[in-house]
Amino acid sequence: MLRTGFLWIHVLCGAIWVAVSLSFVLAAGASTETERAGFASRVAPVLNRLNLAAIALLPLSGIANLIFVARERHFRLPAAFVEVLSAKLLLLCGMAAALAIAWGTAARLGSGAAGAGERRLLWLYGAMAAMGAVALMLGLWLAGSA
Repeated sequence: MLRTGFLWIHVLCGAIWVAVSLSFVLAAGASTETERAGFASRVAPVLNRLNLAAIALLPLSGIANLIFVARERHFRLPAAFVEVLSAKLLLLCGMAAALAIAWGTAARLGSGAAGAGERRLLWLYGAMAAMGAVALMLGLWLAGSA
């Protein structure tokens, strides 16, 4: 039961991160430049905090899941499993870097060229959503091979 709880926490954190990032992309992408400026300055800080909570829980729940799997397999994990896990770790690092840049960009909204920060956030959130979606798909593969 504990293993299932950690797995669901991990999956929900990943899904929340993708949903949060994708919602910004969809809403900001459907807005005009003028609307996007106000929207981004109000919403980006809140979304960044949600993604920060997800990134805090993702590695912790992932490590817990890895311990359960490794113990079941007597700490002998297949090479393909380790490779996919490494790819997920790289994606997490990329998502963390994009979040750090988004955090700084959101803090500087309105101080640079009109629309530049908002467009940058649009790309950053799109990148986070794409990397998160790939990580979730890789996680499905890991769950099936564990």
